[in-house]
Parts: sequence; structure tokens; C-alpha cells
Amino acid sequence: MNSGLPAAALAALLAAPAFAGVPGMMGGEPAASPVRTHPLAAGEELIETGGVGMITARADLATITVTITSYGMDVAEARRANRIEIGRVAAAARAAGVPSDAIEVRSGDNVVTVRFVDVPENAPPPPSDISAPGTENAAAIVTIRLRDVERAGAVRAALQAAGSNDVSPPLYSLTDRTHARHQAQAQALAAARADAEAQAAQHNMRVIRLVRVTERIGTDIYAIAFNNAGLFQSVSRIQNPGAPQPQPEIVTVLLLGADFALAPR
Repeated sequence: MNSGLPAAALAALLAAPAFAGVPGMMGGEPAASPVRTHPLAAGEELIETGGVGMITARADLATITVTITSYGMDVAEARRANRIEIGRVAAAARAAGVPSDAIEVRSGDNVVTVRFVDVPENAPPPPSDISAPGTENAAAIVTIRLRDVERAGAVRAALQAAGSNDVSPPLYSLTDRTHARHQAQAQALAAARADAEAQAAQHNMRVIRLVRVTERIGTDIYAIAFNNAGLFQSVSRIQNPGAPQPQPEIVTVLLLGADFALAPR
């Protein structure tokens, strides 16, 4: 049976730190401890179901990193060259409209010694991006965080035009996922209740109350994912939080398990 769920989408769901009943994290927050269920009244039955919530929100933060490596005949010279290059990158960013407080520099703690010894005479020369024998190099990372995400592409282009070759694509993110997470929770719970009501109607019963809701999803994650395959129409929208995004949109996916009490109609 073809569910229409892209393999990458299912893989993203299964990669979540909490599944198969194992405590962990889901949707960025720790799963709650087991909830005590209420006893069922006479004639009531319990139904266990679940739902998926998927909310797309516009990113409000774009992060660009520039990796700088400088060389010198000794550590001091390499660090001096690195500081000069850091200043050049920061100046290019400010010229592109980036405020100074949006520029962060990490340097001085990543000095690497590169030495080539006992190299045979007929050995091929080292790659051009590797320092020559006996030199030192110093590395630094300049991180630029933009609140105006629409300008991220232009800022990156300006840095590249200034001669900064190792410039990352913008990484888009949300500074606060709380609102999106709450929306996804409501969407997932609504889907779970609709499923419970549909199943109850088939047995001439009705949903009385919600008995338990949890983010600690067990093996039914497969059924939940396949039954909600329509939510995953675009695999490219489900990204790792640390991976560059092609568009400034962030997807929050949340899975809920829900138990409902049913009673005869």
C-alpha cells in the first residue's frame, strides 16, 4: 500500500528522540511523566489514537558564518594576519548594513600547527589551500545574525564579493518556537479527536471526554505518520534545525497520543 508519505519525511519523524515508548524529547521540550488515567464508568470504553500537527512559520532570524584561516611563519604572525582578515570581514558586513552588535567573532583559541616532514622528493606538491612547510595558521569564525531575514542573501553576496570565500548559506530559524508549538499541539489534538469520533461512530458510540494526552509516542508512530501523509507534501520543508534552509520558513512538527472515553449513543 502506497501511503504517499515521502521516505525522508518518515525518517525525520522516526529520528525524533522520543519514540517506541522511550522517554525523551519531542518538539523541543521534554516529554511529561506518565499521566494517571481516570477510571472508566460502567458502559464506557477506551480508545487510543493520535494525531500530527504541522505548523509553518516565517523565520525571524538568519545566521551566516564566515570561516577565516590565516597563515604566518609563526603563531604571532598567523594571529596578526587573522585579526586583519576578521576586521576586513566585519567591515564588509557593516558596509552591507549589518549592525555591529549582530557580529560575533570567535578567535584566538584555534591555532593549528601544520608541518610537512620527511616528504619524499618525488611526492606531489600539497594542495594550494594547505600552508607551506614550517608555517603556522590561525582560524576564526565570524557569525552574523540578522533579524531582517530578507536581507540575508544580499549580505552573503556582499561578503563573498569582498573576498570572503568560506561564507555559509543563511541558516534560517525562529528565535522562539513557543507559539508555533502550541498551534501544532492544538492541531494534533484536533486530529486525534476527529479520528476518535470517526471510530466511535462506526460502533454506535460517542466521545465522552479526553482521558489522557501524551507526546510519548509508541509504535503507533508508524500509523500516525502514514494516516497523516497528506501533511507531508513537501519534504524540503522538514529540515534538521542545524541545516541550511532554502527558504525562510520553519516547520514545527508535533505528534500526540490521545486516549478518549467512549459511551453508547
